[in-house]
Amino acid sequence: MTDLVRFSRLLLHIRACCDGNKVPGLITGSPATRLGITQDHMARLTGVTAGWYRQLEKGRQAPSAEWIETLVRALVLDEGQRHSLYLYGIGVEPPSRSRPDRSNLHPTADALVQVQPWTAYVSDFAWDVMTMNETAGREWPWMRNGVNVMVWALTYPEARMQLINWEEDWAKPMASQLRLHHQANPDHVRLNEVIKEIKERDQVAARILENDLTTVHHPDKQRRRAYLPGHGDTVFEVTFLCYTPMADPSLRLMIVPAEEVADEE
Repeated sequence: MTDLVRFSRLLLHIRACCDGNKVPGLITGSPATRLGITQDHMARLTGVTAGWYRQLEKGRQAPSAEWIETLVRALVLDEGQRHSLYLYGIGVEPPSRSRPDRSNLHPTADALVQVQPWTAYVSDFAWDVMTMNETAGREWPWMRNGVNVMVWALTYPEARMQLINWEEDWAKPMASQLRLHHQANPDHVRLNEVIKEIKERDQVAARILENDLTTVHHPDKQRRRAYLPGHGDTVFEVTFLCYTPMADPSLRLMIVPAEEVADEE
């Protein structure tokens, strides 16, 4: 049974307690000096209009499961908050979280990922994350939820806030990788599922996949800019270092060091 009154009160509490400096890309211009973010911030983070969000916070609008999951990812909410949002807003318990599948990864390779001081993870043929280290979960918190790399970067609203110059520097090169990979492997079941999901979720990403002429085969040694959690509007430059095992080149070991960009002024 839903309880939209309690749901709206919980949303107000979450918003009031949120430190905007910890949400990548949310705070720009000057750092926040106190807890609490605005309704407009919440709307931007979750990809809805400010009016729709205001109705939600007043208890006049019911959320969807997808909206709740977006909020949980964007604000890195804990399992108790996620559970409560589902019960009050939808009237059901949340589904089990999807977790990376390490079953096809050698334990030593997994251990190598875990000891890296930089963001490190392994993705498979279709860009599903197989394992990641603690730094990856801290700097890219969406990875904790078992989200596909391409689906997150190309379609999720919080990605467009965290990834600077999203369309040109991130979406087009990544869509090119996906498009070229699919061209060479048109019958791969999981790859087709990923592309279908991206096209259904987001019109801009679908347009880029279909019509853009960027030709990037891999991102090795490419540098892009992003905001990282806990650093407010500080800009970081991340470098992609990509490796594949000789026995299974479908896997990608990604090491992604981040370096603060000096004030260009």
